[in-house]
Amino acid sequence: MASILPLRRVAVVDEEEIFRRGVVACLADDPLVVVVLAQAHGPLPETVDVAVVSAAALAEERFHCPVVLCRDYFGELPPANAGRVAAVLPRERLVCEQLLAAVRAAAAGLRVNANDDFGSGIEHVHLDPRRREVLRLLAEGADTAAISETLSYSVRTIKSLIYDIERELSATNRAQAVAEAIRQGII
Repeated sequence: MASILPLRRVAVVDEEEIFRRGVVACLADDPLVVVVLAQAHGPLPETVDVAVVSAAALAEERFHCPVVLCRDYFGELPPANAGRVAAVLPRERLVCEQLLAAVRAAAAGLRVNANDDFGSGIEHVHLDPRRREVLRLLAEGADTAAISETLSYSVRTIKSLIYDIERELSATNRAQAVAEAIRQGII
């Protein structure tokens, strides 16, 4: 079945070439993500939906789209871009699933609040593959009907799965469930 979700245009701005290439390789795993720019410095084209950037790039450039920041220290964000940061991810311990989930969430208008310990002390939840796929689609911005159509389940089944996911993640709504799943590395 063809996907009904839109393509996400992503820019990768990072001064370290090896890290930048790794990010691009991870993003290539998602057929709905197209990397439109991968370089050490901006500026970004206006058509970018999400930018994955280093701390140095965030300090040097102005971004017009949501930003996924990859860094291992925590402090103040540059004032010009602080409002654009949708997610902060651990640079040295970044995994592909976490990066993809953060990009999907940022493109959907969600924010991920990663703290300086990157989730230590959090009880991790293990969800079955069907619930993980529902979470992935929620992170991409799909609504109940789109998820139902994409996965070929009834709307009632999808609502039930979303309720189960929210309960398992101790979330009060879908956005909070997606944010918690990203923080835990579930999606």
